[in-house]
Amino acid sequence: MREEGITILEEWFRWGEEWSMLLRSHGKLTPSSDVLEIGCGLGRIAFAIRYLVRQGTYTGFEIVRRKVDFLQAHFSRTHPNFSFEWADVSNTYYNPGGRLNPTQYRFPADDASKDLIYAASVFTHMTPEHAAHYLREAARVLRPGGRCVFSFFLLERYAPGAARPFNFGGPAFAFELHLPQWGEGFAYVNADNREQMTAYRTSLIDRLAQEAGLGIADVTPGLWSGTEPAAAPTQDLVVLTRTS
Repeated sequence: MREEGITILEEWFRWGEEWSMLLRSHGKLTPSSDVLEIGCGLGRIAFAIRYLVRQGTYTGFEIVRRKVDFLQAHFSRTHPNFSFEWADVSNTYYNPGGRLNPTQYRFPADDASKDLIYAASVFTHMTPEHAAHYLREAARVLRPGGRCVFSFFLLERYAPGAARPFNFGGPAFAFELHLPQWGEGFAYVNADNREQMTAYRTSLIDRLAQEAGLGIADVTPGLWSGTEPAAAPTQDLVVLTRTS
C-alpha cells in the first residue's frame, strides 16, 4: 500500500512538471499571463506553475467539488492570484449527478480576458456536443494572440492491438465504439459510460474549432500511441488560436 501511494504521488508531480514545460513551449506561458485551466483537478498543474505565474492570474474550474474545496482552503490562501471555481457540470464518469448540462456552462472568465487556456486530459472524457460548447467558450474568453493547449487521444494514431507504452495498450483504451452522428470522427470505450474514455480524429476537432471561431495552429503527437517513442507529451496536443 505504501509503495502504491508513493507511485501515485510521483505520477502527480510528474504530470504537473510535464504540463509546466508544455505550457511554456506550446502555450507561451509567461509570468504575466492570465490563465484559465479547464478541469483543474486537485491542482497538480497549478502547483507546478505557481511560481511561474507571478504578475498574472490563474483561474481553474473543476466538476468534483471536494477538490475545489481543498484548493480554496489551502492553495489560494498562500497564492492569492490563483482562484478555483466549482462547476457542477454533469459527466458520466466524474460527476454523473451534476446539475448542469455541459452545454449550459459558462466559463468563469470575461470575454477576451485570457492569454492561455489549457485542458489536460479533459477532452479525453467528453462527447463532441459537449466539447463543441467548451470550444465556443474558449473562443469567447481567449484574447487575440492567445493560445489554447488541449490534450486528446487522436484516432489517427490509434491502432487496435498495437503495442503501446505503460497501460495504454489495455482495454481501458480500446476506442472501438462510435456514435452515428459523429461517424469515425469520435470513439469511446464503455457503452454504459461514454465519457469514461474518449478519442477524436483531428478532422472533427478542426471542424468543431472552426465553428467556434478557433483554428488549429499546431498538433504534437503524444507518447501514448507508441508511434512516437520520444514524444514530450503523454497525450496528443492540439494548439488552437482565434481566427477572428
